[in-house]
Amino acid sequence: MIGKTLLLAAIFVLCANQVLIPQSKQVPITTTEPAIVKLTDLFRQADIVALVKTVSGDTENYDVAVYKAHVIKSFKGAAAGDSIYFGPYVGERLGWEYIVFLRKVTKALEPKLASSKSYGTVSYAEIFNEGYSAMMSSYECVFDGADAAQQCDYGIRICTDYILLPKSVPVFPVEEHDLPFGCRWVRRAVFISMLDQLGKTPNL
Repeated sequence: MIGKTLLLAAIFVLCANQVLIPQSKQVPITTTEPAIVKLTDLFRQADIVALVKTVSGDTENYDVAVYKAHVIKSFKGAAAGDSIYFGPYVGERLGWEYIVFLRKVTKALEPKLASSKSYGTVSYAEIFNEGYSAMMSSYECVFDGADAAQQCDYGIRICTDYILLPKSVPVFPVEEHDLPFGCRWVRRAVFISMLDQLGKTPNL
């Protein structure tokens, strides 16, 4: 009888705990890490791929940072001489050249207030993959060669931890060197030639 009473008491305690202790809920976790993507896939995902020069920027009149750029050379979705507006990441250098992979935003971007200082309502495209689809162009002395004339050249800075290039493409410093985000340099002429070929590939 005592054993039965103890068993009933134990069951009562367990049931009470089930009522008093809230059940844990599964909370979905969303990561914001950029994807690791092949250059070919990055090209396919973009609506616009171009070499551009930033001419101005606006972080005041819109809800996001907006840059105005002139297209120097287009590989997809634009024409040389076009003006394009893109964002939303701060820190792009005005007057500098970039290779950009952009996705068009369906809705036009409107300024917060009517102002003659803003660009007005503009067609807008976004840098994607957490910012790694905008690649700075600069003159650098990091390349291979016997002398300075060969070692210095125009390059494109590509974070190869996230943007995967074909193994045949030389990067500098070489991949054995550990760098933040794997951001390395590729000779600009080599990279532009690759993009030219992708632009001629059907269904890209």
